[in-house]
Amino acid sequence: MQKNMNDFFYFIYLSFKNISPLRIFQIIESKKLILNGLCLELGASEKPDKNFSSFIKGKCKFNYSNLNIKNKSGSFKMDLTKKFKLKQNKYKYILIFNVLEHLNKHSFCLYEIKRVLKKNGSIFGSTPFIYQIHGAPKDYYRFSKDFYLRELKKIGYKKIVVKSLGYGPLIACFSLVYSYLKFLPIFSQIIIILCILLDMILQIFIKTKLKEIYPIGYFFSANK
Repeated sequence: MQKNMNDFFYFIYLSFKNISPLRIFQIIESKKLILNGLCLELGASEKPDKNFSSFIKGKCKFNYSNLNIKNKSGSFKMDLTKKFKLKQNKYKYILIFNVLEHLNKHSFCLYEIKRVLKKNGSIFGSTPFIYQIHGAPKDYYRFSKDFYLRELKKIGYKKIVVKSLGYGPLIACFSLVYSYLKFLPIFSQIIIILCILLDMILQIFIKTKLKEIYPIGYFFSANK
């Protein structure tokens, strides 16, 4: 209960920084990770503070890749729909946030990630579900929890965990119109607080977890 309340207050805090609900949930999950060793963040930004690795605790050294990133120390260009130019069993941990929905060969990418992970290494990722179309340059898919449980198992991953991100239908609706409401500071934060509180009240009368029915996105992890 205390943990959930801490997440709630941190969610509200980040909402005042004009961060989308999906990204807030993803940041909250990232901050719970403690990683040590050589790590890789796929689809990373050239701005370090924009990467999810910046929220992770532990003694980890990160490499970064993106299709358009400038080649510099620790960063390199990678087309995730093609064979990775990386050695097998190289990384202890790999992050892939908000990337798989943009790949027309997502399964191939997941196979390649498994190949370059060390034995017992882990993948951590997240994708949107109830979310607007956002091309980068294309937006192909929305993946469900059942998809991740089946696909990751089929590829050979173990200890698969998939977490639904959200509170319920009202915060999901807010997420869809966030790109417009964000231009109305204070009013936007009032609306988001009301949406969360109404979802919590609605949850009292419904047995099924509302975030399982109306997920803004998913966070997943699995071991090689």
